[in-house]
Amino acid sequence: MLARRLLGSLFGVLLAAAASGAEHNSVTLTVDGVDIAGVVGYRVDFNRQGVSAVDSRRLGLAYSPDQRKLSLTVTQRGLNRLQDWINSATSGETPVPRTVQVTVKDEKDEVLVRWEISGVLPTTLSSAAAGLVGEVTATLEFVFDRLKLLEANGK
Repeated sequence: MLARRLLGSLFGVLLAAAASGAEHNSVTLTVDGVDIAGVVGYRVDFNRQGVSAVDSRRLGLAYSPDQRKLSLTVTQRGLNRLQDWINSATSGETPVPRTVQVTVKDEKDEVLVRWEISGVLPTTLSSAAAGLVGEVTATLEFVFDRLKLLEANGK
């Protein structure tokens, strides 16, 4: 009986720890000054080398002086918050470029890195699911004009 109570207490502590860990999100996204919930990952790519139109790996692309891409992994909550922006890109309208700030913090809530990215436009969305699904995630890709490193923890 005591062992069962101890196991029950331990299980409750583990559930509480898992729940509190799940609530902490290391990545914060702000679009035009508005916090967007549901972003669980990011990747920023900037490559100064140009891509020519004869590059067979990138069919249909004209010469560009560099490649700039922001990728976000979002839950359905993030999709909900970005819905109008995503829909404007897929409806044939010209989407409005936005200014995005990505902040990454550690478990102590200290900023590790903060990026400001301007002229951001959605280009790609991918999402897939199979079987019994409890949470939907999607990867959103954006192109941008300017990337500025605002802060990086020098630890």
